[in-house]
Amino acid sequence: MRALSTVADPASRESLPSRWQRGTVRAAQGMIPVRTGETRRSIRPGTTRRGRATVVGKFTVNFIDAGSKAHDEPRQPGLTKTGRVSRRKRGTGKVLKFQMGGRTVFSKKVHKPRIAAHPFKKRAAREGLESVNWVTMIYGFWNRAA
Repeated sequence: MRALSTVADPASRESLPSRWQRGTVRAAQGMIPVRTGETRRSIRPGTTRRGRATVVGKFTVNFIDAGSKAHDEPRQPGLTKTGRVSRRKRGTGKVLKFQMGGRTVFSKKVHKPRIAAHPFKKRAAREGLESVNWVTMIYGFWNRAA
């Protein structure tokens, strides 16, 4: 059994968690809705340690998966042209300024509509797990350890 544990090293690319992780990344990238492709490209394998493997991506992936409620976004006080909060101007911003339809619009708040959920995380994990050929893999580990 000691030989089997060295062959089935959790940190190797051939371990069960690593294969599951790669399968999940492939499945998730195919399921996520695309506008620019930036979020899809952000989904990638994370760390693999002690028999655990993670899949990481941009924070916005959570909003795509779970959706969001409609809400109002107030102005951000004291923003400079570079998007940073100025110490001198903190709390002095009075309006939001943005471009819409080629016109500059000023507003005290912006209403963000509800975003419908596109749940894909659990499905991607299941598909990634199903893509691993467990029986052949375990036989291979066992035969290499012998």
